[in-house]
Amino acid sequence: MGGYGSARQEPYRLLEYISHGGSTSEVKGSRNPRTGQNETSATATIRDLNIDNVVLLDSCTAQLSSAHPGDEPRISPQGSFFQNLRVAGRTIELESRVDLYSTLDTLKKLSDHYKNDAPFRRQFLEEAFVGNEGALHEKQRKFFSWRNITNKDTLPSNKAGATIVPLFKVLNPSAPGFHVSGNTITVENFGTVVLGELVIGGHERRLTMLHVDLGSGLSACAVGSNGGTTDPN
Repeated sequence: MGGYGSARQEPYRLLEYISHGGSTSEVKGSRNPRTGQNETSATATIRDLNIDNVVLLDSCTAQLSSAHPGDEPRISPQGSFFQNLRVAGRTIELESRVDLYSTLDTLKKLSDHYKNDAPFRRQFLEEAFVGNEGALHEKQRKFFSWRNITNKDTLPSNKAGATIVPLFKVLNPSAPGFHVSGNTITVENFGTVVLGELVIGGHERRLTMLHVDLGSGLSACAVGSNGGTTDPN
């Protein structure tokens, strides 16, 4: 029905293990009087994040905006980005998929594009490490859900009908103790960093910009957007 909400956390420190310079979140929704569509957005930002002096960034923003024309909502991650991300002393270079998945803003568009565009399908399967599990560090395998699929002609999905895609690709090369695969980085004696995990469903998208798996998980900048065609009573 529309509205606005926001929250803010002041700078925080947990011993010398994790700290940040403040975080904010914002949600808003309204009916566009020009198009008659319901439009919503969800945004989360964190600044000056430091995790054990291994993962550092100046800022990170996750954003999902949606429009509800009557069938599948169109949901876009446009506006999601990292600023000056460093891992294990290296400045991380990223290739963004934000524009691509802003264009493929419904599950139907993504499914059709996967089926009809052979270069995109090959890139999708390559970045999902399908048939190439041996190239993954053992701690990275659980983050590549489609690596063992046998049907390559249909867009992979889980039991809930959702597809998981990387919103970024890490361009830094691997090095001793620093293993790069797609959107993941495993640092020996620390853990695995996962960047830009986007979950795409028919009426929902969820985006986690930063997930650090240290045995237990720590996430920053996560947002979700959803909606159907039924107005509330």
